[in-house]
Amino acid sequence: MPTIKAISNLKLLLPVVFLPLLALFLSACSLIPQANKNQPLTLKFWGLWESSTTMNTVIADYKKLKPNVTIVYEKKSPQQYRESLESQIQSAKGPDVFYFHNTWTPMLKEELSPVPSSVISASDFTKNYYPTARADLINPAKKLVGIPMAIDGLALYYNQDILESAGVTTPPQTWQELAQVAAKVTVRDTAGNIKTAGVAMGTAANINHFSDILGMMILQNGGDPKSPQDKAASDALEYYANFAKGVNRVWDETMPSSTVAFAGGNLAMYFGPSWRAIEIKNANPLLKFKVVAPPQLDPLNPVGWASYWAVGVSAKSQSQAAALDFMKFLTQESTLIKLYTEAAKSPGRIFGEPYPLVSLGSKLSADPILGAYIESAPSMRSFPMASFTWDNGLNDQIIKAYEDAVNAVAGGTPATTALGTTAKNVQTILNRYTAPAAR
Repeated sequence: MPTIKAISNLKLLLPVVFLPLLALFLSACSLIPQANKNQPLTLKFWGLWESSTTMNTVIADYKKLKPNVTIVYEKKSPQQYRESLESQIQSAKGPDVFYFHNTWTPMLKEELSPVPSSVISASDFTKNYYPTARADLINPAKKLVGIPMAIDGLALYYNQDILESAGVTTPPQTWQELAQVAAKVTVRDTAGNIKTAGVAMGTAANINHFSDILGMMILQNGGDPKSPQDKAASDALEYYANFAKGVNRVWDETMPSSTVAFAGGNLAMYFGPSWRAIEIKNANPLLKFKVVAPPQLDPLNPVGWASYWAVGVSAKSQSQAAALDFMKFLTQESTLIKLYTEAAKSPGRIFGEPYPLVSLGSKLSADPILGAYIESAPSMRSFPMASFTWDNGLNDQIIKAYEDAVNAVAGGTPATTALGTTAKNVQTILNRYTAPAAR
């Protein structure tokens, strides 16, 4: 045990030893690079739909606010985008800020950085965005990892001339009404072949958004597309398949793709996202059509379908604070309005992306095309069977599982039997992409 004298001597030595060490530590600290908010830095930004001309208009606005930050925007091809995004981020060569589909959150659990409250608080996110965003963009760790750049999904397009010529003055609002209108407007030749189809439903191969339609129907019926073994899911599949069955069918496998058929004037009713309207108008500028919210099983408790793109920040970014600040700028009202306005000026475009913010809904609610999606937005729900994400992952593989079910029912297999196989396949796919990554 130290003596009182030894302890006293130790106290005298402490300043002698400690002060030189402190000086050395402070000297070393001066050699560590300090964060400088005015230090020049470059952020890589990957997008999919907006041209460099459009996106650079808002990047220039951000440059005025943050002169030291350079944003390099790249418009990527959607083909193999998801795989490239993951591999590039994992190798520390990817973007700092990037677009991703709302259904990709489980697949990008290693790549997406949580969004801090300094960008948006949980309460503001819930208040400012439609309910589907809250469900879609929370990762397995219960962290917000993205902010919507648009809201989109499914709406019902109808050919005005076809419906009016058949005496139909009001588009269908329920599935029963849709079936009745489809039967009334379908035209066949003397051999019984369909010349003008009532509605593009019942098959998989030639209906561009069949999986979205079927997914929405299952949800409306109270089923679970993740585990479609209940009566609600099988009833929805049987109802869907019946549109292309028997002598009274209103669609079949001999028809061209649903988008081509509608643009060509040979289809009365068609389901699609908002961007299909641009494609259809460019293909046939003289076609008279309108777009309304999708039909419902219970109009008092509507269920819509969500398929949209969000913006996220890379978990591997070396400039996360700057990347998050740019994300905050991108998703504010004024930026979204400018992006919409500039996109609408692009060759071949007639409008921009439908606004994801609830506060901006009134700006589009009366729009003859986008108004239908804004009307449906509060009731939208999603599941990874969204068409045209080109992800070669959750969506494309689950869509294939449901395509097999549709084809099996078309061939006479009971829906319950077909969906038993689908349920097993879907669970295997979900486990593959949502299980914790190997370490």
